[in-house]
Amino acid sequence: MKGIIAGAVLGLGLISQSYAEVLIDVRNDTSEDCSLAVNARIDKTKWITQGWYVFASGEEAPIILKDINDIHNVYIYNDCKKTVTSPKTETKKAWVKSNYKFKDEAPREKEQGYEEVVFERLQSDKYQIQN
Repeated sequence: MKGIIAGAVLGLGLISQSYAEVLIDVRNDTSEDCSLAVNARIDKTKWITQGWYVFASGEEAPIILKDINDIHNVYIYNDCKKTVTSPKTETKKAWVKSNYKFKDEAPREKEQGYEEVVFERLQSDKYQIQN
């Protein structure tokens, strides 16, 4: 009986992990349309990069990232940022597909149509696009 209960509890734990999601409120405070790409860890060893989420000038809307367990493992890149990253901001490089919506679980190094960009670690559940 204990084995059945332990198996049921373990099964529920696995089910709850597969339904994890992170909600990020994004606001575009620039005078142009901007696109976002997200790089996030989906388990202990696997990362996913996906984009593009397009935000018109002045637009505010949420992004819901499914299968992401922890907002602290989320990095964001936006194509409107022209300022230099603060030395205190943690960054990482990842590959994005140019001009097309995408969702990749494997790095696309030197693959045609992809470019490597610098993502910044998300600091909270709110992200503001600024020039």
